[in-house]
Amino acid sequence: MNQNMTVRALTEGAIMAGLTIILILLGNLPLIGMFALLFCSIPITLVTVRHGSFAGALTGTLAIILTVLFLGPLSAIAVGLQYILLGWVMGYMLFKRKSAVKTIHASVIAAAFAALALLFINLGLMGFSPENIAAYLDEYQKEMLTMYETTGMTAMLAQQGMSQTQISDFLVQIINIAIRIMPAMMVVSHGIMAIVTYFITTYILKRLKIRIPRSYGFQNWILPGSFVWALIAVWALWLAGDYISISWMNIVILNLLLVFAALLFLNGLAFSMHVLKFKEMSMGMKVFTAFFVIFFFTGFLVGLILTGLADLLFDFRKLRVDNKKEQKG
Repeated sequence: MNQNMTVRALTEGAIMAGLTIILILLGNLPLIGMFALLFCSIPITLVTVRHGSFAGALTGTLAIILTVLFLGPLSAIAVGLQYILLGWVMGYMLFKRKSAVKTIHASVIAAAFAALALLFINLGLMGFSPENIAAYLDEYQKEMLTMYETTGMTAMLAQQGMSQTQISDFLVQIINIAIRIMPAMMVVSHGIMAIVTYFITTYILKRLKIRIPRSYGFQNWILPGSFVWALIAVWALWLAGDYISISWMNIVILNLLLVFAALLFLNGLAFSMHVLKFKEMSMGMKVFTAFFVIFFFTGFLVGLILTGLADLLFDFRKLRVDNKKEQKG
């Protein structure tokens, strides 16, 4: 019986590894590529949930080997970090019957690790040489300026009365800011992808009649209490940056603050949906709320970050208290 189950797991793993490489190849297509990439980690998760972490790891390894054969070693490293690791972590958490919140947290951490690892790999390929990195950034800046000219943004700014020199300086400032916060943008984008992938995965698993821990909805999502101390530490380092002239440390702290701001935004959004009972709103109120967000986007963004911070400090929904009671009970 055990041997039959092992053969079944290996057979299913081989099929899922093949499906993974097909989805990865589809990800290179222009129209359906982004949609296909959201499903790349799901086959690994499916095998891990059904047959355990070891079978999932073997499936992921086979998928990486196939990626090496079809796309080369560098693409295989990127695929392994972005999709295989995420699929295995998510499958492991679901296999161990962890809660939805813990599964999402683990998935986001895995996605953030993948983003940072890819960033360091790219820097490593440039030899961590300041000259090579500077040359790459200059080339990136030229490409971005060309893109702005092609998309008509330069002409739009010229119509507002800006001179060519002012336009160039303005666009260069934007590009320099984008370069400085690129690690945070990579971490946030990969984290969002992990969250979206989680909901797609759980939907598919439910359709396949696979039991997974019950999800209590996004409005009951909350940051762990220990997050407060991490936020205080980063904020203290940010204040100390005025007295410590280390350029790279200031960039690291800036990116950490942006990542924490994104997490506080999600916490504030969950709290707002809980208070406003978003699921019970009529369609008219939902449309009105959407228009309000569009017209007052900056205020909405800052307001939710502050709301998320307040909820983190005072636990208005008492979710952490309820979780402790459930664990004791």
